[in-house]
Amino acid sequence: MPELIANKKIMAFDLSTQNNEMLFHFKGEIALLGVCGVFGDSGSGKTTFARAVAGLDDGFIGQLQFGDDIWQSNAHFLKTEKRKIGMVFQEPRLFPHLDVNANLVIASNKKRKPLYSIAQLGKALDFNDLLAKKTTQLSGGQKQRIAIARAILTATDLLIMDEPLSSLDQHSRNILLPFIKQLSTRLPIIYITHSMKELFYLSGQMILISHGKIEAIGSPQALFLDTKLSLVKHDHYGLFLYVTDLLWDSHYAVMKGKIDGQAVMLTVSEYKGESMKVKVESRDVIISRAPLHASSLQNKLMVTIEKIESISQWSVLLTLCIKKQKLLAKITKKSLLELKLQEKELIFAYIKAVSILG
Repeated sequence: MPELIANKKIMAFDLSTQNNEMLFHFKGEIALLGVCGVFGDSGSGKTTFARAVAGLDDGFIGQLQFGDDIWQSNAHFLKTEKRKIGMVFQEPRLFPHLDVNANLVIASNKKRKPLYSIAQLGKALDFNDLLAKKTTQLSGGQKQRIAIARAILTATDLLIMDEPLSSLDQHSRNILLPFIKQLSTRLPIIYITHSMKELFYLSGQMILISHGKIEAIGSPQALFLDTKLSLVKHDHYGLFLYVTDLLWDSHYAVMKGKIDGQAVMLTVSEYKGESMKVKVESRDVIISRAPLHASSLQNKLMVTIEKIESISQWSVLLTLCIKKQKLLAKITKKSLLELKLQEKELIFAYIKAVSILG
């Protein structure tokens, strides 16, 4: 199990199925603090893990301890309604015969003191003008905001969110992501996602699930730097970098900034903050031994090759050190050999595309 900071409340689990045809085994510990992202391929077991934690799937044997409370053991099984949790699914699952307010009142009437009132959630999630409407009159984004509000009214110990933003419009995402992050300072959240943007933006820790098992637990940045993990095969594999000293250039309509002191340009809308986080995918990094001239590539970084690792029969992964931050580049073995790249060498890395996290 991973080493956690002393004196922090933890959830420890060692749960497995008895079905030999489809064996799941979830073993580990997570700190009950902030957002814990759950990441993995489709069908790897992310939703099954969430259902096992929530007590919705009683086909598991083993131990589950939440703080000082035993939720499951060989002799004990605490039912879902006793676990003081809220759940948000991909589909809102609201009561269609009731209006929005009635859906929320049912959740708030349970014998628990909610973290927020309905009015507070309505203001934070922008649905106060929807309270009198039937849920059948709402858009998908509106329904999901109500479903999240309902789960928050229910939860006092833990909130489990299963890809809650996967089918939402950008307006709803812009409302929900900052709110979920702020909410996690008051309520621990297990957040299942297939989005690396959401994972890095929200999560201080993550669980990587592969083939029905916990492959690793740690910070997203640390796990994405570990090329021994299954993450390396993802098409959108990459890391996030902090860009500072932001300045809007109105003439070229680009954002200028610096990564560890080196100048970069970002093709984003005007942004009023002084720093932001950008995602750089390993497949979008171009390696060169010399500066490229007469090229559309604008972002050139001088980097040191920290590590060269083979990840398939035809490709390698370079871990590049800028200064304090790291960058990954996926190139072919042919390119590695032709460029005669060696560890500890100083080279140029051109960022072909960046994806803004915001």
